[in-house]
Amino acid sequence: MKPALARRQAALAGVALVGALGAIALTRMGDDPQPPPQATVEWREARVGILAAAEETTACAGALTESTAGVVHPVLPCGAELLLEHEGRRARTEVVATGAVEGGRTFHLTPALAQRLGIAGEAVVRWRFAG
Repeated sequence: MKPALARRQAALAGVALVGALGAIALTRMGDDPQPPPQATVEWREARVGILAAAEETTACAGALTESTAGVVHPVLPCGAELLLEHEGRRARTEVVATGAVEGGRTFHLTPALAQRLGIAGEAVVRWRFAG
């Protein structure tokens, strides 16, 4: 390729680049800047029951005892941290066992967690992921 032709092609490429950048700048001049997205906290409602008070061993927490405060959930992974609320009482807890939940309930509470939330039987709680 001759040097004059190479200089001409480089000059044309430079002009095209400057034109493209100018067009982009002109199209953005009238745009209002968008505010950054806001994180929203999504509370969900769940029907819960209380886990039978029997001591058992789980794949998540090992042995569940009378003092274990947590939830049994059919889908969420072991250790997922949740915030639960019932009638003005809040408790931060985690999934301590996974397994089937019967009776149209979303999950079960351990007796210790149910006591902390003031729940004596089946109830509806608000919950969200803790974070």
